[in-house]
Amino acid sequence: MRKVLLPATLTLALVCATTLSAQERCRPAPEALTVLNPCEGDARLSVMAVGDVLLHRALQWRGYAHGFDTIWGAARPYFQGADLVVANLEGPTAPGLARGGRRVADPGAVLDDVVYTGYPQFNYHPSVIDDLRAAGVSLVTTANNHALDRGSAGVTATIAELDRRGMAHTGTIAAGAPRDFATRIDTALGTLAFIGCSYDTNGIADPHRQVLLCHRGRDELLALVRAETARGAGVIVLPHWGQEYSHQPTQAQRALARDLVAAGSIAVIGTHPHVVQPFALHDGPGGQALVAYSTGNFVSAQVSLPRATGIGVWAEICTGPGGGPRLAGAGYLPLRMDFAGAGPVLRFPGADATGPDAQARALAARIIPGFDLAEDVDCAGPRPPPVAAPGPNRGP
Repeated sequence: MRKVLLPATLTLALVCATTLSAQERCRPAPEALTVLNPCEGDARLSVMAVGDVLLHRALQWRGYAHGFDTIWGAARPYFQGADLVVANLEGPTAPGLARGGRRVADPGAVLDDVVYTGYPQFNYHPSVIDDLRAAGVSLVTTANNHALDRGSAGVTATIAELDRRGMAHTGTIAAGAPRDFATRIDTALGTLAFIGCSYDTNGIADPHRQVLLCHRGRDELLALVRAETARGAGVIVLPHWGQEYSHQPTQAQRALARDLVAAGSIAVIGTHPHVVQPFALHDGPGGQALVAYSTGNFVSAQVSLPRATGIGVWAEICTGPGGGPRLAGAGYLPLRMDFAGAGPVLRFPGADATGPDAQARALAARIIPGFDLAEDVDCAGPRPPPVAAPGPNRGP
């Protein structure tokens, strides 16, 4: 199994272009979180989980030309405030691979529509990994319906690029590799095990079984959760599941969520519907577990308010009375993609939100009542320098 080590201070040793001490760091006030379980001691570790990094053509054009921080820079203070940040990397990062897995000369970081492409079969230049790391993302799940958009070779190439650039990952394996789908992160509070899975691969064949499947691979998934729980890990499952554009989880989601919690998961945080879905709390072996059925998108070019609205799940981990990691409390921060002016750009609607920001925050609050943390955020340190806007987006 893959292992990532954290220092005792509970922060990742991120290789960033800027020093953390020079960054503004924002985090919800501890008392604002919904308390889920009693804890032993005061030590906490925070995990922030955002949704789909779905780089449609307009986002790739802007990101390659001006840096992806010009799109998701607003997330940086929150990412820097968390100890671990998780996202769904929805598409391969496979240099020199065209559709169908055909090998061609790599064009570099440009949207050439041969190697690097948007919908319906995505492929991103690996520099996006560097920009995610620089913003503060610690781990990505690569198990999603676009995982095989460059075939088996694309999955293997993506894993190689993630490893080469120091990004932890879960949900897929290289062709011929052992079936080690759990990524374990050792912290001062114990081990966290992250497990990604997907409902499907858009019908693209997976001859080497490189993508862990949520439903058809249910027995393997549950056995993996049980095994990691038995080792004393706090298991967080990242399923790519559900019905696109529906605010309600399916019966299949609900049933699998219950089974994952019964198997020992302390949190289940889903993606794929491209809209926000409710939270649920279930009793498991380690106390109450959080199920966030869908975070919605993190960044995308889907412009309608429901699809432009997402959340960042904020979970605080502690040591339970019986030892081992458990969930202390949770909530969410609303976010919205803005396509006006120089967009596309990510925004975090706060307590003073107006217009579309207020609408996005209200939409999330209707779907997930009682967990909004937007009015209870503490920030420390200087604000990062503003990212220069490149002007109106005239890309493809």
